[in-house]
Amino acid sequence: MTFDEEEKILTVSNPHIRAITVVQLETGMRPNRETLILKWDDIDLVNDVIRIRESKTQAGIRSIPLSARCKAELLEWRKRLGPEFSPYVFPNMRDPAHPLKDIRRSWARALRAAKIEYFWIYNLRHTFASRLSAAGISDLFVAQMIGHSSPSIVQTYAKAIDEHRRDAIRRMESLRPQPQPASSSTSVAQPN
Repeated sequence: MTFDEEEKILTVSNPHIRAITVVQLETGMRPNRETLILKWDDIDLVNDVIRIRESKTQAGIRSIPLSARCKAELLEWRKRLGPEFSPYVFPNMRDPAHPLKDIRRSWARALRAAKIEYFWIYNLRHTFASRLSAAGISDLFVAQMIGHSSPSIVQTYAKAIDEHRRDAIRRMESLRPQPQPASSSTSVAQPN
């Protein structure tokens, strides 16, 4: 997701999709196995960290630092639907004792409203990893942030990095002075 697409979707989304989108983009958590089952007790707003206690793998059990943007969004969401309503950050509205199970339809509606071609919300993990890589974060730390034990997975998630590399080359090339075309009035000295 580009930054422009991000702003479009955040502008048109329902509050729960907006909050989930920001959490996804700022933490790289797995949507169904981590984000949707997140509990308020897992978020430490004093120390700015989210603790992932359940995940797909052992490497997925981790602490993720909260960005200022993610914290602000979570605080705003908490005003709407805090721990008094449900222990889950993203509860099932019909049964607040349980988390949301699926947001596919809400996600698809948000993308349509933003006039963005459909893509799976899981791809926001890829966006997070790509942005970390573009910021110069090592593959090892990116892998740890997204809950993988091996940095080799980063090549799968950070596909956008190739475009950043191409852009770096284009920028470097733009600094090079362009050769001046040879003029036709240049005379060549003839030997006597």
